[in-house]
Amino acid sequence: MKKTRLYPLMLIAPFAAILPAAISCSVTKKSEDQGYLDIKKISRVYLNRLSLGQIASLHNNEKIFYYYDDNDKKQYFDSAAVENNQLMLIKNQNEKVKYNLDFPVKSSWKQILSQFNNFNIIESNEQSNIDDFLNEYTFDQIDTANGFNDEWFSVLAEKNQHDYNQSGEPYFSDIQTIIFRFIRDIDINFSIMNRRFIVNSDRERTLFSSLFQTQYIQAKEWLKQDDQKKLFLELLELYLNKFNVNVKKIIVDWNKAKVRTSYSGATDYVEFEIDDILDWNNNSIMPQGKKAIKYYINNFRNYNTAQKFGVGQKLETKYPLFTDYISNPLLYINGGKYLNVVDNINYFIKGATSIDYWNAKGLMYLFSNFKDEFFYIEVPKDKQKVDKEYQIVDFNFNNYFNTNQLIEATVKVTRWDNSFEYFTWISSNFDDHGHRLKGMIVNNVKPEDVQVSDIFSYKNKIEEAPEGIKLSDFIKVKDTDTAFHILLEKAGEHLEQLFSYWDNDSRRNYEAAKLTTDSFQVKVLAAYFNNYLLAYALENEKGKIHSGVKRIDVNVIPDQSQFGRVYLRLDFMGFASDNDLKFKSENEKKYQSVYLYWNGFKGYSQPLNKLFEVDRIERGK
Repeated sequence: MKKTRLYPLMLIAPFAAILPAAISCSVTKKSEDQGYLDIKKISRVYLNRLSLGQIASLHNNEKIFYYYDDNDKKQYFDSAAVENNQLMLIKNQNEKVKYNLDFPVKSSWKQILSQFNNFNIIESNEQSNIDDFLNEYTFDQIDTANGFNDEWFSVLAEKNQHDYNQSGEPYFSDIQTIIFRFIRDIDINFSIMNRRFIVNSDRERTLFSSLFQTQYIQAKEWLKQDDQKKLFLELLELYLNKFNVNVKKIIVDWNKAKVRTSYSGATDYVEFEIDDILDWNNNSIMPQGKKAIKYYINNFRNYNTAQKFGVGQKLETKYPLFTDYISNPLLYINGGKYLNVVDNINYFIKGATSIDYWNAKGLMYLFSNFKDEFFYIEVPKDKQKVDKEYQIVDFNFNNYFNTNQLIEATVKVTRWDNSFEYFTWISSNFDDHGHRLKGMIVNNVKPEDVQVSDIFSYKNKIEEAPEGIKLSDFIKVKDTDTAFHILLEKAGEHLEQLFSYWDNDSRRNYEAAKLTTDSFQVKVLAAYFNNYLLAYALENEKGKIHSGVKRIDVNVIPDQSQFGRVYLRLDFMGFASDNDLKFKSENEKKYQSVYLYWNGFKGYSQPLNKLFEVDRIERGK
């Protein structure tokens, strides 16, 4: 039998292979003895990357070939198989139609032991024995590598006493290796999991569109989703049939599966057993002695870790996680006329000591006041028939890391039938970067003098929160060379920069009397006050992260405003209790109120040396 060495796989298909998918397939003769490819499901651009066995496997799961019955009605073939290196389409249980390929396909693979005593992959139609693929590994061996990488090939080499030739980036005759490989391919968008090529004739992605990357979902939640388990087995069969093993179906009792955590605690696995394997003719080819072997799906997200996306402890959420419902969602943020930002959460992440690095209290104020204006969450294509829209309805604090570096959004998912469901979305998951917010400044230093040692944030372990700064030390009426006065001015400068705040003119031409407590300009200013001033741990009690000043409310006092000046009251509001995680709650403590003038509006006749002038301080009750 002719065998050839496997050359590196080409990711760019020949022009001749791409062209047929770029034009419409016209059918001039409708025959029940002829098979047709449904190019609205998948195009030749993808199929020419597969072997015959893989194409048959794809049809058995996705039904991509059809015929016309006696009534000229379109019907999909029941199944597909490969016989004598020919693709056979089967209808009515046993009627076979040979499909004449009009596009090139890849060759099947065979694993051999070379003359150099290492395992090679060659192109060959020779049958492979499924028994060779069913190999058992200890959890220690699995977790040593946790994926398709050099560590895994070291495990294979040690176990089998042979090296593996990885030239051309093949995978080998081993189900665990195949699982690791296609999980990696999905993550890095590689090989036959490259999403650019899994498209129909309209260049739209139809197959596998609802597939979750394991890195974005918890293992326990994945096990609850039948569609994800079905897709996993479909991909396992697809990858397995690159070898000539004639596998039609892999049967798994997922009720026996369990979650295992890596020794590092960073990720989780799903451990499962294969109960049976059926060939093209639905006959079992599973050796009886191999049914107890454990296999592992790797790289599931674990939140009980300090690593990326982790929260440092066990999750405690009121609702299911939005990220377990939607794969890797992105929170789009458009500040519109309110804030000069068209981006995502990255806009608010700066250098560790930068005062412009937003903290939880500042973002809570900004996001809570503009939640109906700022945000857009895209409904993914695979959900669009069921879900109408996604809307953020609330934001809350949480206890994670004991540093106040994460907040939570509550997302309302509205369905087309007008039913709805709520989900929790943690801020480190607002994009795929896993950012935490700024830690608290615990020393009363000027913003330009802040060092990393002045900031209480999560480092290597969860620590007790230190005592904060007394308001009486932080706020001085006459001493203007302090963080408080410097940051008042810095907050106000943001509203000097955009004419759109002031009817497309300078603020100096805007009448102070137009502003009220509900004016968007006052809310934007208040957000900057909250972010800058509450970057400092004001009145925080030792060991209590949710203590001290929670929020600064800004109110316009119109009857005390003057010509060219707006009179403001800044209320420094505290948490209602140690368990208060809401933006606003009943029984909040008011620490104090600061009354000040906002200078520089139309008619202000003095030199504008200071944007703000503190008038007086009133202690809270």
